[in-house]
Amino acid sequence: MQKKIFFLSFGGLRGWKKVIFFKMIYMNIFRGILFLGLLILQACSCGNGGLSRGTLRIGIDPNWYPVDFGTQTSYVNGFTEDLLLEIALYSGIEFERMPANWDNLLDGLREKKYDAVLTSLPPYEYNRAKYDFSGNFLDLGPVLIVPADVQEMDLDNPKGGLVGIISGASTVFELEKHPGVIIRNFDSIPDLLNAVVAGAVDAALLDRIPAVNYVGDLYAGKLKIVGSPLTEAGLHLVAPKRNARLVGLFNSSLDRLKKNKTLDTLLKKWQLE
Repeated sequence: MQKKIFFLSFGGLRGWKKVIFFKMIYMNIFRGILFLGLLILQACSCGNGGLSRGTLRIGIDPNWYPVDFGTQTSYVNGFTEDLLLEIALYSGIEFERMPANWDNLLDGLREKKYDAVLTSLPPYEYNRAKYDFSGNFLDLGPVLIVPADVQEMDLDNPKGGLVGIISGASTVFELEKHPGVIIRNFDSIPDLLNAVVAGAVDAALLDRIPAVNYVGDLYAGKLKIVGSPLTEAGLHLVAPKRNARLVGLFNSSLDRLKKNKTLDTLLKKWQLE
């Protein structure tokens, strides 16, 4: 009986009344589809951090603890600022830098005060269980420093060589992996590098950033860095597991900056290469 009444009522519509009736039906259907689409979009954006907003909140400890950059801290911060600007140009995502103390940096990440952090946190397995890590945007691992006229040095050579390090530095663990190396300790970086210049040791092992600083300045033309860093230590972007897309975007942007030499240009500009 109800279907018949509806049919009769619908059949009774004539001319402009019928047009209005169909228009009302289509509008209600359209609104329903639009509302459903918004719900789906909102649900999909929950796992993308700030990507849904177009602005990413990045937590940064401007002192980079536990790494001690010393007088080069301002250079590292300038480089990082320029790097984020370049990545923003490539990705279309704006970065909001949020200064934080080293002791509450990760707490702020867990509390969602920001979407990711820039840090030297090692990508150990137990850290990877909680966070996603980007590739390094600044390598920090120890490098070998040799006299300027030496082409290369092979630590795996049976006679390894005499290599100097700073007393108490963790770099000793890297040298212990090479049985042929004889280790000599020094109290300061100038003493260590002067020993290389004088031929008292064959090479020095020093963290990359101070090595770049000294070799490019006080020891320019006398010493040089050979090979790549011996560890994967570095500065990178770290985000909760729910932000895998963010890390992927950061990595793809970083790869592009490496390929077009923009990263090298920034490193040289800030005297970090």
